[in-house]
Amino acid sequence: MNPKLIYDVGMHNGDDTAYYLRRGFRVVAIEPNPALVATASERFCREIEVGELKILNVGVAAEDGELPFWVCLTDSRLSSLYRRDASLDDRHPVEEIRVPCRTFRSILDDFGVPFYLKVDIQGNDSLCIEALDPGDVPKFLSIEFVLWNAPLMTLMRARGFNRFKCISQTHFLPLQLPPLSEARLIQRAERLSRTRNMLVRVFRRLGGRRWIQRQFDRLRTHDGWIFPAGSSGPFGDELRGCWLSHEELCATAREFLRLRQEEPRTLLWASAGLGSNPFWADLHARSDYRGSKPFGGTKKAKNLEGRVFGHVSDSPRRLRDQALRVDCWRLPTTTSR
Repeated sequence: MNPKLIYDVGMHNGDDTAYYLRRGFRVVAIEPNPALVATASERFCREIEVGELKILNVGVAAEDGELPFWVCLTDSRLSSLYRRDASLDDRHPVEEIRVPCRTFRSILDDFGVPFYLKVDIQGNDSLCIEALDPGDVPKFLSIEFVLWNAPLMTLMRARGFNRFKCISQTHFLPLQLPPLSEARLIQRAERLSRTRNMLVRVFRRLGGRRWIQRQFDRLRTHDGWIFPAGSSGPFGDELRGCWLSHEELCATAREFLRLRQEEPRTLLWASAGLGSNPFWADLHARSDYRGSKPFGGTKKAKNLEGRVFGHVSDSPRRLRDQALRVDCWRLPTTTSR
């Protein structure tokens, strides 16, 4: 594993790549859409010239060769090797082109195993994980996630990833219970932005909208960097929240799915995904948790992680009560990371 290398699989417009370069990493970016590659090549011409960035204009597939690629004409982020995914079941117009494709194993053989592997390619994401050698995997991984994708979780665990965070992509907040104080603040900001209450509408006209927007913008900023809409956001230990075991993640996911169906107003801070996907979220994983110290490393903190962050021993009533606390209107006085 190369500690100075990041893979951006699904580069799109290069916003994620720009952040990784700013952090001082070398980047291998993979993008099958030739129009996006041309734009990114101009944007990052200096980084390409000095060897900090390598852009591969290929798709990731099960075999090397040329395949049809479907470009979504209304939202290029949806473009895919699969027409159904690119069109969202024929709800968006698409255009077919042909692109060269490579196996992800061949790319790993050429450039090495990265420190962080970001995958967002609308359809063949799991091929990137399948190609990893369990004896040599990235320290961190993120992949677009649909609750609940049991085969994906099984595959990730088989490759050696054993700690997880499910991160809502609108505000980069973890799906965990009880929610972070930032989630409670965003919950209130979302309610203030949507309500038709006359007093709140006056508040918005008198400058309240700026306060609400500051709450949203604050969570999309890290170390002076503002993450544009649609970008993947921070990664690794920059992420808010606590790393969960597989069992804790399973219990938490089940409770969030229940809340989305039965108490949707408690989750205004966790945006829904496209179509039937109940959440727009990425699953982040780490592979080297053994021997490390979670949540500050103290014994008390370790016990706290197991006790409150979606642990399987928590009763459904307790998890529900924790989630409903998000609706509290009292502003938190401190924030946690």
